[in-house]
Amino acid sequence: MLWLAATVQTVAQPGAVPRRNAAAAATQHLRRSEQLLPLNPAAALLQGEQALHLAAVGGPPAAVGSAYLAMGAAYQAQRQYDAALRHFVRALRLYQQLHDESGRARALRMLGRAQYLQGDTGQAYDTYKQALAITLALRDPRSVAQVYGNLGELLGAGGQWQRALRSHEQAYSEWQQAGNLPGQAQALNAIGLAHHQLRQYSRSLYYLRLSLQQARQLGDSTSIGEALASTGRVYQDVGNYEVAMGFYTQAISQLPHYTPPARRAAALQALALVQDSMANRPAAIRALRQALPLARQAGSQIQVSTLYQKLADLYQRENNYPLALAAQRRYSDLQDSVFAERRSAQIAELQTRYETEKKGREIQLLLKNRQIQDANLHRQKLLRNTMAVGALLLLLTVAALYRGRREQARVNRLLQRKNRAINRQKQELSHLNRTKDTLFSIISHDLRSPLSSLYSMLTLQTIGNLPPERMAAHTQRLSRTLDVTLRLLDNLLNWSAAQMQGDKVRPEKVVLQTAVEEALALLAGDAERKNIELRTQLPAHCLVSADVNMLRLVLRNLVGNAIKFTPAEGNVTISARLREAGVWEIAVADTGVGIAVPDQARLFGEDGLHSTLGTAHEKGTGLGLRLCKEFVERNGGRISFESVLGQGTTFWFTLPAAPEAPGPPAPAVPAIAAAAG
Repeated sequence: MLWLAATVQTVAQPGAVPRRNAAAAATQHLRRSEQLLPLNPAAALLQGEQALHLAAVGGPPAAVGSAYLAMGAAYQAQRQYDAALRHFVRALRLYQQLHDESGRARALRMLGRAQYLQGDTGQAYDTYKQALAITLALRDPRSVAQVYGNLGELLGAGGQWQRALRSHEQAYSEWQQAGNLPGQAQALNAIGLAHHQLRQYSRSLYYLRLSLQQARQLGDSTSIGEALASTGRVYQDVGNYEVAMGFYTQAISQLPHYTPPARRAAALQALALVQDSMANRPAAIRALRQALPLARQAGSQIQVSTLYQKLADLYQRENNYPLALAAQRRYSDLQDSVFAERRSAQIAELQTRYETEKKGREIQLLLKNRQIQDANLHRQKLLRNTMAVGALLLLLTVAALYRGRREQARVNRLLQRKNRAINRQKQELSHLNRTKDTLFSIISHDLRSPLSSLYSMLTLQTIGNLPPERMAAHTQRLSRTLDVTLRLLDNLLNWSAAQMQGDKVRPEKVVLQTAVEEALALLAGDAERKNIELRTQLPAHCLVSADVNMLRLVLRNLVGNAIKFTPAEGNVTISARLREAGVWEIAVADTGVGIAVPDQARLFGEDGLHSTLGTAHEKGTGLGLRLCKEFVERNGGRISFESVLGQGTTFWFTLPAAPEAPGPPAPAVPAIAAAAG
């Protein structure tokens, strides 16, 4: 802490501001540094230095670390990477002494960025990994997303685009969890660029379109410009130069005034290349001339040299040889500076390789030491195992005696389990016998009547002496009887299968609206005969987890019962709402005759099958609601009802909500209102 003490001695002089005022002033200077950084790094550095002095006098120690980070960011914006690294390291050491994990993660992330910009990609990767481990332990989605984004940028610069894509996708997931819309827009843009590098152009355009939509909703001109420029780059690579030029033009117009000059110059250079590809060389020359002062302001000799080289080529093809010669001379004059800049980059790369090889040798030495330690540990284990064998033999003798007594107890428990299994089998056999008796009683009673009616009808038709009006009445009555019989057979077969198969349920993701529409389509004829209106009030994108065949039977039985006990001109409504803990509650309400109080206790057939006639004398078997209760409970839900005599009945049943896949939100589906009659 000597450097901190020195700062305090320098600033803590007579006339200094009180501690509370100093802390507030330091915070204001840090905010000003952040605001000035994109436009004036030198002014931002001055604000950071003032914040450091004030924080050292009267602010908390964490404020000193924030001031060092602000100064490092200002040095980095001026490409003074050595100075930036020193300040980031000072902030990191301070946060380590304070045991401030959040500040430590932030300092590591900024340190890794400076190492990457300086060319030390291997050290930057290790630094990012340390920052990622800390942010994951802190469970801070925003910080985790930032580190994943930095890793994706680093991997992409090294040509590892598949790994870079995975990092950007993880960053997008974390931005979603944090609810940060600007971060989501940047991550989507990075995902689109990664797909572009992998030559997956359709996917690239899809994610860039999502990024542009997100940025326009936020009104973020920087994100809008980046998404437009990235989209133009994709269209340029596929040869659609007109569309690419349109996107580049929009991107340049959207760039804010504080955009770094190098980025603005690169956008103009890309526009010039597209215009040159379209044989519009004058426009390409204008764009390159606009990019030149921006490149000089950015201080990149390589970028300035590239612009002069392209200008010389364009002037030569335009037969403007004096200007082509002047541009070529400027290009030649800059080659020494470009060579020095590239040589510096090569030296940085060689230094990185040296550091990597040095680390490799250190790792090999550590591995050899580890092997020696493992050999020593092996000898110690051998001695320990020899001693353990003697103790084990003694324990085995004691265990043999103990095991004999436990074996006897185990045999007794096994006999008890077998007795319980026999009792369960006896109960299951009794249940199957009752199922068989019920099945035969229904077949002998309810199927005999419609078949007898059908036989009588055919006999009368054979004789031929039945008047047409009576024949029509018999036919209508027989049609209703056969309809009831078909539903009886459907419920009977499903009930029998449910009894035989036990608890076999195959849950899957089901769109509730589709299942309801299928049920309404099957029962629309019954509703039309009684002029009953069928309504749905379902929210958009309602997904439940259930066995689809069981859900269809439940909906058919509940809607069929509602139609059965609703008089003409009534209505039946199917609705749903999402309850807490991820459970959907589905309701089927009618305006029918209601259920008498004595019949409500026997409604689900727990004390035997129970059935009553409908408003049009429709018959039933009592199996429908019993099946509904069994199937709803097997799918993890509950069923209940509420009825007022003379006003109607509402049945509710619940089902678990199906999890939705991650990704961009699905479009809303409007509610359906279906009418029959």
